Amino acid sequence: MRLMPRSLLLRLALAATLPMLAGAAVLPVRAAIAQPGPIELFFETPYLAKLPNGTQLSYDYAHTTARKDLGDSFDEKMQLTLTPAADDASKQMAKVDIRRGNADQGAGPFPALSNPLTLVLMEREAKEITDLSKGSPFYIRNRLRTALGEATVEPASFDYDGKSVAGWKMSMVPFAQDPHKQQLAEIINRRYEFLFSDAVPGGLYAIRVVTPPADGGANLIETKLTLIDGAASSPAK
Repeated sequence: MRLMPRSLLLRLALAATLPMLAGAAVLPVRAAIAQPGPIELFFETPYLAKLPNGTQLSYDYAHTTARKDLGDSFDEKMQLTLTPAADDASKQMAKVDIRRGNADQGAGPFPALSNPLTLVLMEREAKEITDLSKGSPFYIRNRLRTALGEATVEPASFDYDGKSVAGWKMSMVPFAQDPHKQQLAEIINRRYEFLFSDAVPGGLYAIRVVTPPADGGANLIETKLTLIDGAASSPAK
């Protein structure tokens, strides 16, 4: 089932403002490389513009909850495909296909610039937090938007395709100082980490979102998105 245009407009509105994750080793800052800001990493770097039509990027998506009242646990496969725009073959678009069991969904098409998997995950985040907190979706989106601009960026390294690559880790805890802590309850400690690198196709390697309990025990909710394959095909003729 394809997402309705209104949902796409909400997602794109979120993209104009929003932010995410995976464990990585922090490296010493290298003076020769300018450190990007969080908005540059998340929205402004044209990772997809470097790839030809026909490229397919495959991601594993895993969502795990510790309790039934926090929602269901599930696994998905997400595939991003680059194709020529229907109205102008000189332009490139990205579509996202999502498979959970035998069910298929889709998102897009998006302009082939920054990686839209970040937007897909953040739209889900806004909805989940709204459902769990019974709060305002507008307030939740505003908090995520603000946190994106304040996110921490640091050099990182991680393993991809059998070798160590250099990149950037972007981290944020959007609700840690929120004035509505009582309503947000366990959500206040939710932490986002994103891994980006020009050395991996599509720029985005992984996202990890964890919600630890107040007592420091096992995570209540954990979401992971990880690139597992990036196949660049020859441009369509």
